[in-house]
Amino acid sequence: GTPTFMEALAANGTANIQTSVTGVTASKRRFIDDRRDQPFDKRLRFSVRQTESAYRYRDIVVRKQDGFTHILLSTKSSENNSLNPEVMKEVQSALNTAAADDSKLVLFSAVGSIFCCGLDFIYFIRRLTDDRKKESTKMAEAIRNFVNTFIQFKKPIIVAVNGPAIGLGASILPLCDVVWANEKAWFQTPYTTFGQSPDGCSSLTFPRIMGLAS
Repeated sequence: GTPTFMEALAANGTANIQTSVTGVTASKRRFIDDRRDQPFDKRLRFSVRQTESAYRYRDIVVRKQDGFTHILLSTKSSENNSLNPEVMKEVQSALNTAAADDSKLVLFSAVGSIFCCGLDFIYFIRRLTDDRKKESTKMAEAIRNFVNTFIQFKKPIIVAVNGPAIGLGASILPLCDVVWANEKAWFQTPYTTFGQSPDGCSSLTFPRIMGLAS
């Protein structure tokens, strides 16, 4: 299954490898593939959704490859692959399935030129118009369950970042085992800008990876 796995990485335009656990960036690799510099196109959604495993999902695409599971963010209920409870539940479901089947690992990536823009704030703000305390509790619980799924997943998670990774889209990366990023990827955590406390355990993982000063 190794050639198939490497082809899937190459198709996502990935070039750099960074191990999240140690924070050590390995030397740049380039795969000889005509598609290496092309991000996943939205048309991919229609072809891969034909598989039996993909019919269960609206906001992600799941491909069962030889020896691994490929999960791609392809959101319809949010813009720019941002995360709302529906998206997070689907990712959790796919990870739980991969944890129980014969997959050796999970490859996590995204369709399009954006990896993940973090939490879908518009979604959350709209639901604060009624019972703010109740809705805030539900939001916090959804995020907590989402993050815990990555923490408790016992098989390797390899992430291919093909564009911007913002907020929770960046803070979950250290909870995975290996992160690949191409030259179009960039990372931002604008917590102070939005008056938000750090999420995804980033207040613990970021200092360990980048050092306290950074």
